[in-house]
Amino acid sequence: MDYPRRHFRHRLILVVTLVAMLLSSLVGVAGVAATSPTTLVPIGGGYTSTSLKGFALIAAQHATDGVVDILVGPSAYGNDPDELAENITAALNRTTQIKDACNTAVASMGKTCTATLLYLFMRSQTEGSEGATAVGLLNAASTDGVYTLGGDQGIAMEVIANSAVETAMANAYASGVVFGGTSAGAAVQSINMINGYTDPGYPENALEKDKVIVWWANDQTGSDDFTRGLSFASQRAITDQHFYQRGRFGRLLNVVGLSDVQYNGASKVGVAVDYATGAQITNDTTVHDVFGDSSAAIIDGEVLNATFDWRGPNETLSARRIVTHIMAPDPSLSYDMATRTISNASGVLTINPGALMSPQLTRTRPRGSLILGGDLSVDWNGPAVQDVVNRVQATRQARVVVVAVGSSTASGQALAREYVAGLRGAGLSWQMFQVFVYDASSARFLNSMGFDRTAAVVLVGEDQATMATAIADRRFSGMVNRAIASVPVVVTDRAMTPAMGTFYVTNRSVFDDEDDDIQDIAIDAFQTGNITVARGLGIVEGSFQGRNTLDQHWGRLYSLAKYSPRTMVYGISEMTSIVIERNRASVAGERSVIMLDGSQGKYSNGTNGAFSALNVVVNAYAPGDAIQ
Repeated sequence: MDYPRRHFRHRLILVVTLVAMLLSSLVGVAGVAATSPTTLVPIGGGYTSTSLKGFALIAAQHATDGVVDILVGPSAYGNDPDELAENITAALNRTTQIKDACNTAVASMGKTCTATLLYLFMRSQTEGSEGATAVGLLNAASTDGVYTLGGDQGIAMEVIANSAVETAMANAYASGVVFGGTSAGAAVQSINMINGYTDPGYPENALEKDKVIVWWANDQTGSDDFTRGLSFASQRAITDQHFYQRGRFGRLLNVVGLSDVQYNGASKVGVAVDYATGAQITNDTTVHDVFGDSSAAIIDGEVLNATFDWRGPNETLSARRIVTHIMAPDPSLSYDMATRTISNASGVLTINPGALMSPQLTRTRPRGSLILGGDLSVDWNGPAVQDVVNRVQATRQARVVVVAVGSSTASGQALAREYVAGLRGAGLSWQMFQVFVYDASSARFLNSMGFDRTAAVVLVGEDQATMATAIADRRFSGMVNRAIASVPVVVTDRAMTPAMGTFYVTNRSVFDDEDDDIQDIAIDAFQTGNITVARGLGIVEGSFQGRNTLDQHWGRLYSLAKYSPRTMVYGISEMTSIVIERNRASVAGERSVIMLDGSQGKYSNGTNGAFSALNVVVNAYAPGDAIQ
């Protein structure tokens, strides 16, 4: 669905590079033959000049004269008669915007553009005179492109599906007319179509089986069933949009897994584009020539024979060996959906399944349990906190030490008191809590503190941006190691969990609801140089990021893999933890742990500042899963 974009910090886009990249494919095009390639251009949201110009340049490849003729489809806008006049005005404005961007894009080619709105807002129009007019325009030899506006993809299909207009669209597509669209207009470009979330579904729980609505093409019940994407849309791909912006990585991982079940072990390819970004899909086979502000993502469940299951009380995705590719604008990059292979300037890049890394979490040998929290405080009554409570109560010891790290004295005391109150309320009502704030004056005492008759040590970091001093202090790391070796239960949470690993992201992990735009931050994380990485304590082998799904930290995971490909990366969701015991590591809590193996990845920078990360393997772990 397409909603108004909040303020987006525009980056310098090298439009000249984009133009050159797309114009290179125009050489030798003298006309449109009967065997013209079919072309889809999903765009991940918005109407930025760069994304509209990118579509225009691709449509220009179909133009046989000096004019690029584009039809604009508004069917996703809404089918409420009371809003028709308002929707027409908005769609006409978008049509003008598309025409103007096209004229700018093709001026150097000596071409001009037209953009014509199809008045197809309601089903009655599709079946009336407006539909007949649209069919005539779609059948015209002069038509070069069709651009579907954003809105609601379900409404779009209700308006268009199983009509003479859709048939004319299919014929135009087969003749080489370029079909693009933004947001909902990208969603309809796969015949198996994501149609949002169920009522309890959000990006943060989208790895749960029942949280996503998918309209499956092979579930059609008759000629009047519109619950699918466009009839001529990609058969191989399932498209998604606003991908980093709205934290939809988990959703598409889940949908690819669901497609494996729906199609009897032959999963579809997840093809996702971020806001203000598009990609070209040729002959329903090749994904190539990404353009715009950000990057595209591919999710592939077949090349390594990925396994998919849904486990735990919420049926959370449990999957192994999913291959992913982050594709920034780069004319050498392409993905073949038929062979499931990614290529760059060096040729086809393969993965050796025998060379995949194994988790090394159990190299840390705690006396009892080392619990790495992804932010347990999000739900003090949840199963992750209850797991901590049960383990502490089983020790029959009364002392619990809480240490706040990376804070001023005042904020550290407040943070520690928050955890004391939360744990007391969760069931540790008779335990004796001792509270400390790590700083230069307390470091010596903490380093010498004994842990006799201590049930648990809880280490809470306030912000990843303020952890460097503690990490560099050997007295602090000595205290942590002594606790792990001697205390039955050690818990790390918030910024302390990333600090425990080999490397960690030093960017802020505490955001202000008023001043910080989580969507912009999520997009920026996939840009080269925006994520800063430093060495952590190195107590646990791997790099860790908490609040992975709630704060949309997928870009941090890929940035960590890019920084150190031989180091496993773990994204721990809020209300979730990794529990390390002497011979076992497992997931506890409510949501998921995502693991990235970037050891066979290929990393490069795109022409727009975004990075590419090819052949990164993803595992998804559900509550109760062993990480092995």
